[in-house]
Amino acid sequence: MAAALSALVVNEVLYDPPGADAGREFVEILNVSGSAVALEGVEIQAGDGARATWRTAWRGFSGVIEPGELLLVAGDSVAARHATLQGSLQNGPDAVRLWDGTAPLDLVGYGALTQPQLYEGRPAADVTGTSLARVPDGHDSNDNAADLRSALPTPGRRNVARRAWRLALVPPDPTRVWPQRRVHVQARVHNSGIEALEAGAWQPHAELVRLVGEPYRDAVLRDAPRLVDVVAPRAALAPGDSVEIDVGWSVELGLYELVVSARGADEDSSDNEALLLLRSGPGPVLIDEILFAPRPGEPEWLELRNRDTRAHDLDGWTLADARGRRAFLRATAPLPPHSLALASADTSAPIPGASDSVLRVGVAPWPSLNNSDGDAGWADQVVLRDPRGIVQDALFYRASWGGGRGRSIERLTEDPDARGLLWSVSKDPSGSTPGRPNSASAPPSAHVELHLEPNPFSPNQDGDSDLVGIAFHVPSGFRGFRLSVFDTGGRRRRTVAADRLGPGPRRLVWDGADDAGNIMTTGAYIVHLELIGGSGGARAVKRVVGLVRP
Repeated sequence: MAAALSALVVNEVLYDPPGADAGREFVEILNVSGSAVALEGVEIQAGDGARATWRTAWRGFSGVIEPGELLLVAGDSVAARHATLQGSLQNGPDAVRLWDGTAPLDLVGYGALTQPQLYEGRPAADVTGTSLARVPDGHDSNDNAADLRSALPTPGRRNVARRAWRLALVPPDPTRVWPQRRVHVQARVHNSGIEALEAGAWQPHAELVRLVGEPYRDAVLRDAPRLVDVVAPRAALAPGDSVEIDVGWSVELGLYELVVSARGADEDSSDNEALLLLRSGPGPVLIDEILFAPRPGEPEWLELRNRDTRAHDLDGWTLADARGRRAFLRATAPLPPHSLALASADTSAPIPGASDSVLRVGVAPWPSLNNSDGDAGWADQVVLRDPRGIVQDALFYRASWGGGRGRSIERLTEDPDARGLLWSVSKDPSGSTPGRPNSASAPPSAHVELHLEPNPFSPNQDGDSDLVGIAFHVPSGFRGFRLSVFDTGGRRRRTVAADRLGPGPRRLVWDGADDAGNIMTTGAYIVHLELIGGSGGARAVKRVVGLVRP
């Protein structure tokens, strides 16, 4: 037997949606009783606040609404509707009511109404672009102002879900995403419902897809997805609580799309999946030189290098410093292939030594680069992103890398495995090379293969990339080798190993310490391999390695 009709309430109403109203308005009815309610004779009426008159916008002819069930009466543009709303609702100050033919069952008034028959207690606020929703669902104290509040529309769904969760991803520090290194992304699952989630209520799932192309300008190609191992915590989650899951994998050079979801039976699945685009290794445009400590009266600046075979339009790209505030790049022309640009706060301010033909790029607001190291052990971070927000290059620098006022730091190599750690102070007599080839460069490698992995590495005793592996083969005709580590100033800091055992493979490790056993500071170091010839002569092979101590 059907319960009394007063068990029905207007749970949510959208009378003024964003944009055009036609077909997008709705009234959501909730059965708050413990029994089914017959719909025959029930009406939704739209009230005119100026004249206190009512118009029928929907009438029920058959069927029932079960306990706790929602009935959505909406315009024909709302796909989830159960019945169609006739005509349109009035924007405030106006009202909506449920009617049984003789008396109101529920009444919702909104806006500056003056006639008490148009609202309960006090009228609710008049809203635009959002709905008026009961929070919690079905709560009715006969005071519209207290019971309904502005909310994002949830047509056909509870305003506050009983059983639901949402997932968000916390991106990794972009200066830590290097090839051959393990990447860690934090997935945060939050219980957004009003009921506790038991252990096993949801299961995490993660897929990684390698992309070919630059999404800000290309229709990218997608490789087949591969699964990323992730384990859900085996614990209940109380309402309002969150749990973090580590999603980690060893990354290769390239651009990737990571999709993480928390799968299970919830009332709102629209927010239990999140996507992240991240790059391992640099993109086509690099940060090539930085003047963070200019002479008095001269500007700070960055040099950008397009190492691609295509031009790139830098207009709309962003720079961010360690505080995370983003500054926008403004360029009057694309950066041609294999060309340089100078980014500064004022493109009309002269940069000593710069060519008049170099592309000038404005940056606003300029990030104001730090000149001294902070508590983190470095002075500042610089992150370059394209218009899609994808990192193109990222680095941190230390004040000690520079050579004082007016002397820049220069990138040593375009090696994509290096991700911004291989830097040296400019050797140019003027102190910098704005818009010109860098004065500092990595030493060339000979034909003998010298493998370093991982490169860079971090000897911070955290169990991840604490050692760098060094592998090579002493070729026929040579008696042995000596392997040393030099700093960029040419000083020998460590003799790693040496022997005269003849040709054959060698596998060594270096722990980042100098000959005195002290872990060396962050920076670029040269691994120098001397091959000892049969007559005692030596042949040298060199390679630069990055050392990071986060």
